[in-house]
Amino acid sequence: MDALGALRQDLARYGFPLCDQAWANICDNAVVGRAPNRDILLDSVNISSAWVFVASGFAASCYTHQNGRQSLTRFFEAGHWAGNVSSTWSQDYGSDELIAVGDVTYVTVPHQFLLAQYMQHDGFGAYIRLKVIETLRYDKDLLVCQALNDPEARFRFVQDRHPELLDVALKKDIAAFLGVTPQGYSRFLRRRMGT
Repeated sequence: MDALGALRQDLARYGFPLCDQAWANICDNAVVGRAPNRDILLDSVNISSAWVFVASGFAASCYTHQNGRQSLTRFFEAGHWAGNVSSTWSQDYGSDELIAVGDVTYVTVPHQFLLAQYMQHDGFGAYIRLKVIETLRYDKDLLVCQALNDPEARFRFVQDRHPELLDVALKKDIAAFLGVTPQGYSRFLRRRMGT
């Protein structure tokens, strides 16, 4: 299925099938993309003006520390919307980049279009409002997990929420999310397996 087809299917899954005219309006404002592993979908060197619907694969927020080390702070799986909220709203540079984890297909929609739909449209706007609530629930669980500062709790979060991510993500990316080095992640896995 193509990226726009995945978006339309997600709309229908939430009970928002759109008429042809409403769907054409979305398609006119959408850009479909494909990205290989570690490719940047939204960068932090430009002010963000778009939102990304992950159609297939995984994306992640990637924060680069002053020493150059990178940490993945949040994952977005197929069906999730992603964006640099602080950059989009403040019209300032963002702190994170959105990167592909494995191969990703996605749909990019301009912020102003999405905002207008959110505020006024009953079909697509109501869908976006539901997705925001879903994201807030996910982010609360993620904040609790990250506040524990426990690699085991973070690993369980990934294992419970995104088990297939463990198969496609680079070990260094999982390690970054857990807050350990790649070597520490290897030791962590050995301890979990009892070897």
